[in-house]
Amino acid sequence: MNDHLKYTAKLFSSATFSFFKINILGQFLYAIIGISTICTIIYQSGAKMGHINGSAIVLVLFALRPIGFGLTLITLLVGPFLLFSLGNKYIMSKIINKLISDKGEVLLFPVIDKVIDRIKSKQPELLKSGADKAMLQLKLIQAFRDSDENKWVKKILIYGLKKISLDEVDFKDENVSFSEIIKDKIITGLKNVSQPSRNFFWIILGVQITILILILTQVI
Repeated sequence: MNDHLKYTAKLFSSATFSFFKINILGQFLYAIIGISTICTIIYQSGAKMGHINGSAIVLVLFALRPIGFGLTLITLLVGPFLLFSLGNKYIMSKIINKLISDKGEVLLFPVIDKVIDRIKSKQPELLKSGADKAMLQLKLIQAFRDSDENKWVKKILIYGLKKISLDEVDFKDENVSFSEIIKDKIITGLKNVSQPSRNFFWIILGVQITILILILTQVI
C-alpha cells in the first residue's frame, strides 16, 4: 500500500509540475511576447498617433496597422485559451500513458471496485435487467467524482468512463461480473489514449513569435 501511495504521489507531482510549466510559465511567456508585439506597434506608429489616449489608441492602431494589430489581438485572446485547454489534455494523456504502462490495473481496480460496490448497495436497481444504462454511466461518473480518492485518479477514471459504452452489457447474464466488465472497459479505453505531444505548445508560441517578427520588419 505504501508503495502505491509513493508511486501515486510521484506520478501526480510530475503532473502538477507539467501544469506549472505549461499553464503558468507558458502563459507568462505568451503574455510577454504579446505585450512586446503591441509595444512594438505603438513605437513604430508613434509619430502618426499624435496625442491620444484610452480607447482611441485601439482604434488608431487598427487604422494604422489593421493586419498586424488585428492578428496580435486575436492571438492574445485565443492563445491563452488554447494553451490551457490543450495543455490540460496533454497533461492528462501524459499521466494516463505513464500510469497504464506502469501499474494501472493494480492502482485503479480497487478504486473502481469500491465505487461499484457503493452503487450496488445504495442503488441496486441500476444494475438490474432493463436498467437505464445511460443513467448508470452518469451515476458511475458522479460516484467517482464524489469519492475521496486522489483528484487525479478520479479525473483519470472519469475520463476513461466517458470513453466507454455500456449499451452492449447484458445484465441478464448472471455469470458475468459487472465489476469486471467495467474495469476492463475503462482500462481498454485508457490504453487507447494517444501518446502525448507538446507540439501544440511550440506551434502556438511559434505563431505569436512569427507575428512579432513580421511586425518588427513592418511586413504587416
